Amino acid sequence: MQQASSKTENLAQLYAGELQPIVEQLEAKRQEARRRALMSLAGLVPLFLILMLIFGTFLDFFAVIILGFAGVITWLGINRSVQQKYREFFKSEVIARLARLVDPSLVYYQDSGISIEEFRRSNLFRNQIDRYRAEDFFTGLIGATQFRFSEVHAEYKTTSTDSKGRRRTQWHTIFRGIFFIADFNKHFNGRTYVLPDNAERMLGGIGRMFQSLVSQVDRRHGELVMMEDPEFEQIFAVRSTDQVEARYILSTSLMQRLTEFRQQLNQPLHIAFIDSQIYLAISTSKNHFEPPSIWSTNALLSHADITEYFQDVRMAEQIVEDLNLNLRIWTKK
Repeated sequence: MQQASSKTENLAQLYAGELQPIVEQLEAKRQEARRRALMSLAGLVPLFLILMLIFGTFLDFFAVIILGFAGVITWLGINRSVQQKYREFFKSEVIARLARLVDPSLVYYQDSGISIEEFRRSNLFRNQIDRYRAEDFFTGLIGATQFRFSEVHAEYKTTSTDSKGRRRTQWHTIFRGIFFIADFNKHFNGRTYVLPDNAERMLGGIGRMFQSLVSQVDRRHGELVMMEDPEFEQIFAVRSTDQVEARYILSTSLMQRLTEFRQQLNQPLHIAFIDSQIYLAISTSKNHFEPPSIWSTNALLSHADITEYFQDVRMAEQIVEDLNLNLRIWTKK
């Protein structure tokens, strides 16, 4: 706690010193990006109208629609380009500096992320992944614990055909949020999963019976493991391929820490213990490491705004501290 307090004080100094002029530069770049986007729109609209007047008598309705669609696509491309420069400046100058404040060894890559192979290796989500995106990758060492995390958005698609034979594709989110991987300093013989327990929270004892039946049919996560912590059981369902090892991993203190961590997050949490790694998938709809929109009326970042970004960047440190991952009670083979 004392270390976190010290870093908060250092953040205030960083904001007053290095970040204040950068925040002002960021606002200038935001205004410039907005101005260029509006100028391109102001140029494309008259051009489109002139082309319609010139060629309107020779083109049919669908050709005019296609021309208009091409104009929209052109503007979106220009808008994306000007926003990208503004976004890159924010991430390289603000997020990267906050990462160094959390820990000088913390490395940040804005265009990288947890690989789809690592995401699949966790085996936390059952759907086949048809579209996957990861960005804002952080990696480092806190105490004796190596870790990495990034934002991840994984989706699957469904297709349907209506009565007229028209095909429709829909995209569905498998997981969107922060995906975190850390060294647990123990090699696991089995695989243990700590999953959200919606059934028991809603249905009580009937929900537990339903989970037991499901675990007998769906063996992908192993068998249901009954734990002795009532509060933990209301929030999580534990499944494992090794019941003894699952109870060994999920000690009384770790169950209490996971319960407190989940309550603090107030977001769905999926956890896996595989090989010698702990995987945490923290569901959230927030886009954590993005600058204010260029269309915001007042986007000059305050100290409170920077503090919120800082808390997101130090998420790994919080997880390591809250789950006490630096406590080496086992020896890894």
